Amino acid sequence: MNQLIFDFASHEYPGFDEFLGNANSELVHVLKEQDNQFLYVWGEEGSGKSHLLRAWADKARQSGKRARYIDAHTEPLTEEACEADYLAVDQVERLDAEEQSLLFAVFNRYRNSGRGSLLLSADVKPQHLCLREDLRTRMAYCLVYEIKPLTDEEKIQALSSLARTRRIPVDPAVFNYLLLHWRRDLGSLMNMLDALDNYSLTMKKRITLPLLRQLLKQQEAE
Repeated sequence: MNQLIFDFASHEYPGFDEFLGNANSELVHVLKEQDNQFLYVWGEEGSGKSHLLRAWADKARQSGKRARYIDAHTEPLTEEACEADYLAVDQVERLDAEEQSLLFAVFNRYRNSGRGSLLLSADVKPQHLCLREDLRTRMAYCLVYEIKPLTDEEKIQALSSLARTRRIPVDPAVFNYLLLHWRRDLGSLMNMLDALDNYSLTMKKRITLPLLRQLLKQQEAE
């Protein structure tokens, strides 16, 4: 199944509020203000961490800052990326030894200069990361937030907002059905919406409940 990819150049993506819901209102405020130098967010897989980091980096770019988003699972952390003023590193637990050294240097440069902002994410708390000890010590500088799970209503709101911003017409019954018959984490739900969009274009049909059932049946057959 295709990964959900936001087109940040066209700014067609929901904001922080739609991803986080009411339980994470303090984190929403902190991310919007972008005035904390070191931030670390953690939560279970599919909680929306990647989308938050991308949105944070894009907001910085819109403000004229040099910003980079790195997914450590799919893209190496390089010296070039570390020259950014705003650096978001997703899945830091996957950094290799050389990349950990680079991130350690970024911490020191930002802290010594008083300039630059770093946003990190992982599935676990900083103290549970299997990283070099001096890097984990530097992470003590971070303001740490756990991403709280959304309610079913908030998940539907997030999906509806994503559909609107991407101009995808969706029958409202689709989202309720997904919560009952598909994986319930936000990441999987968003990926399914992306797959549905591609499937509807292929089939030249609007996204409706029958089309969703057809796609799910096809997924089960595979």
